[in-house]
Amino acid sequence: MKLEERLQLLSLDGMLRPIKVMILNDCTIPLPDGPLQAKKGDEVEVPRWIAEVLSKEGYAKPKEEVDVNYINNYHYKERRSASGSHLAQLPSDFYVAVGEFIRSLDEAIKRSPSHMLINDKDVSEKNVIELSQLRLSKIVRLAQTDMGDEEVPNMTPEEVLIYTQLKNAFNSWKNYIQSLMGVSSG
Repeated sequence: MKLEERLQLLSLDGMLRPIKVMILNDCTIPLPDGPLQAKKGDEVEVPRWIAEVLSKEGYAKPKEEVDVNYINNYHYKERRSASGSHLAQLPSDFYVAVGEFIRSLDEAIKRSPSHMLINDKDVSEKNVIELSQLRLSKIVRLAQTDMGDEEVPNMTPEEVLIYTQLKNAFNSWKNYIQSLMGVSSG
């Protein structure tokens, strides 16, 4: 399976993972195990895609709000840990959540363009791209060493996939070079 397809599957998996939401209005939430009766003020866990629908319909809001400050906070943490190969810990659904947030900004801009919304989108995109590039550089360095596995708990599922692919490629290369010299890989 191609890397792009595996990343797409991880994105879909992120939409199925549960997140906590605060119920804003009494409602019945259809879940695979049966309907959930929720009252205003309840905090419940539902798959991200259901949380998205409930949020759009005004029945709930995510417990952890993803906004410009959320992105800026993780961007700052990553820049601060820019030395060496240490990765700041990201929530496992970070990329799915920020992608969802940026798409919601796009929709808001289409409905009612404003300088503030456009600026939020530009800043958010810039910081997510910079953060992902910083992290990718570190992941490449980690994949080249035997110490990289220590940082896996700080990686998102997408980053673990990239790390594993890179580590396998680097190990194959090392083994190939050693085989040319008649050294057994061990």
